[in-house]
Amino acid sequence: MKSALRYMLPMVAAAAVAVSCGSRRSEVVHVADVLHVDAAVLADGAADTLRLGRMRQGEKAVKRLRIENVCDKPLVIVRHSTTCGCVVPEYERRPIAPGESADIVFTFDSQGEYGWQMKLLDFYLSSSERPLKVYVEAEVE
Repeated sequence: MKSALRYMLPMVAAAAVAVSCGSRRSEVVHVADVLHVDAAVLADGAADTLRLGRMRQGEKAVKRLRIENVCDKPLVIVRHSTTCGCVVPEYERRPIAPGESADIVFTFDSQGEYGWQMKLLDFYLSSSERPLKVYVEAEVE
């Protein structure tokens, strides 16, 4: 019995390591939220929160925000500003025609972060008097 355990123990340990390493996620991908941009949003601004949920420190979470133009003129995301380099937005600087949409892809890197996180990004749209505020929220364990 002892000799059988001596041979099985390394195999069981190796299998446990393989399973635990394979199941750990390094990137969490979330589905898109949609924000309708109309004349009121352009005049008054708007705010939205992207909730990423719980994640482990060191993981990256990716979430898309779809900007849908329901105005009667094209929109362009002119520029953005952020409170933290841990959230990186990616978007095309092309006009969004009336009735069309474009995606902003947010990547949150939780490396070095711990606890509840709330990051702010301001997006400045053409023809807009106020920025579109996007909060990115996550709980890093």
